[in-house]
Amino acid sequence: MDITELLLKAMTLLGLGMTFVFMFLGLLMIAIKLLAMFVHADQPTVATKPVQKAIKPQSSDIDPKVVAAISSAVMQYRKRTTA
Repeated sequence: MDITELLLKAMTLLGLGMTFVFMFLGLLMIAIKLLAMFVHADQPTVATKPVQKAIKPQSSDIDPKVVAAISSAVMQYRKRTTA
C-alpha cells in the first residue's frame, strides 16, 4: 500500500465517522425537542415563610421569666441557623 491509498482510507473513515456522529446528535436533538413538547416542566414554586401562631400556655403556673428565656433562646437559634 502506498501513501495515497492510506490517506484515501483515512479520509473515508473520517467522513463516515463524522457523518455518523452528526446524524446521531441531530436525531438526539429532535428527540429531546419532541419530548419537551409532550412533557411540560414544573412551574417554579416561591418559598414563603410559614405563618407562626402564638402559643398560649395551658396552665398559669408557668413563670413568665422562663417563657421569656425560652423564647429568646429559640429566636437566637433561628437567627443562627438561617444566616
